Amino acid sequence: MKKWGLLIAVLGLLAVACAATASAQDIKAWWTTSGFLGPVDVKGLIPSAPSRMTTLPVSMWIIDHPKGLIVFDTGNNVAISDGKCDTYWPKGFCQNFKPSQKRDDVIDRQLQKLGYSAEQVKFVITSHAHLDHIGNIKLFPKATHVMQRRELYQAWWPEKFQRASGVFILSDYDTTRDFDFLELDGDYDLFGDGSVVVLDTPGHTMGHQSLKLRLKQTGTVIITGDAIWMQENLDGHVPGINYNTAETMRSIEKLKRIRDLESGQIFMSHDEVSYNKGMHDSPYR
Repeated sequence: MKKWGLLIAVLGLLAVACAATASAQDIKAWWTTSGFLGPVDVKGLIPSAPSRMTTLPVSMWIIDHPKGLIVFDTGNNVAISDGKCDTYWPKGFCQNFKPSQKRDDVIDRQLQKLGYSAEQVKFVITSHAHLDHIGNIKLFPKATHVMQRRELYQAWWPEKFQRASGVFILSDYDTTRDFDFLELDGDYDLFGDGSVVVLDTPGHTMGHQSLKLRLKQTGTVIITGDAIWMQENLDGHVPGINYNTAETMRSIEKLKRIRDLESGQIFMSHDEVSYNKGMHDSPYR
């Protein structure tokens, strides 16, 4: 019996070692942007926050994982590049948001800068279906598209109060119905090893999701999407665009709790200060 006990203990240690090895794979993650929006007054986006002018990065991530190349969010549609916004976005959006996107800012060119191509992307993880996050999924017809099932419903049939806002642009994804969608109902460990975990963070939209990476050197990286726009949201100010405000605040607390428990870092989608302090010429590892 003692021998069996020793064998079981050894097997248990091996399992832990294998799990640790799997979760600390050689992953590289680049934080880039599909141009910028603004300058805008933060108070116009977050009504309870003090007034200040800022420029908003339109964050995207490129993740080189041993099991496949990943893109998190695809930014503004290529059609708004180089001052052509008025030909594609709804009336008034270009004047209000002032996008600065150049053609070289679009996700396919960002991939090329790093030596990849759009055809190599295996997974596209879209935080939600707003125009500045889902804009270029058509560039990835062969990828597996990872989205919450509720967000797909929201994209195709948004409620009237959200459709009226103009932030869902059907032409961003009108020909993608037959794409390979991995439809989720909650958190999901993409590779089963804890290295890439999709986090269900509803509130901003019905099926919003964020992403957690586990990197060798950096540790836990939490990519918020629009669950957290900027520092004011971390400080308790409620974002101004929500499907459900209570769920938004619960999602913010969820991400903060993961950060604290895992000594991780939060990377917010539209925070100019954080983006300027981040690494962009080299990857997070």
